[in-house]
Amino acid sequence: MKKYLYILTLVIPSFFFTSCTESDDEFFASTIVTANSLIELDVTGNELNVSCYVSRLLPQPNNPFDIYLTSTSRKIFFNYTLEKKNVSGAWEYYTPTTVSVIEGENEIDEIISGIAVLDALDTTYEYETNNTLAPGQYRVIVEPEIVTLNAQDAVMVTIKTTTVGAVGNVLEFTID
Repeated sequence: MKKYLYILTLVIPSFFFTSCTESDDEFFASTIVTANSLIELDVTGNELNVSCYVSRLLPQPNNPFDIYLTSTSRKIFFNYTLEKKNVSGAWEYYTPTTVSVIEGENEIDEIISGIAVLDALDTTYEYETNNTLAPGQYRVIVEPEIVTLNAQDAVMVTIKTTTVGAVGNVLEFTID
């Protein structure tokens, strides 16, 4: 009997450890869609405008893709960094001090998370912000993915996109 207990104490834990993987897709439902030109950068005077207006129903080749119905998320986000060239010519993270949020929300650190919020009519996820900048050379680097927030018990949606006003999702500019 001791022999069987010994074997069971070795075999049962091995089943638990061999069934574990590091793949999140096995634990969380997720999907990836593509829609170009959803993030826009524009520099006017001393202001950098960053905007993202995403229709809840994304046009796709066969049928529109309903972000909200799929994810139950009222917020989506994308990340971007703002950098300023220092006196020695190296780029360093720059945190804007004057930010005017027009639509959505911001989480600002070295990386800025632009959070687009579903409007009251449940038709469009909206984000727009103006960053007033001091004179200098700047660059914005946009991560070309928009991801749903808080998709609890639903599918996490990732939207692969491109950035209008940037080349390769990077915009370099000078404020005089």
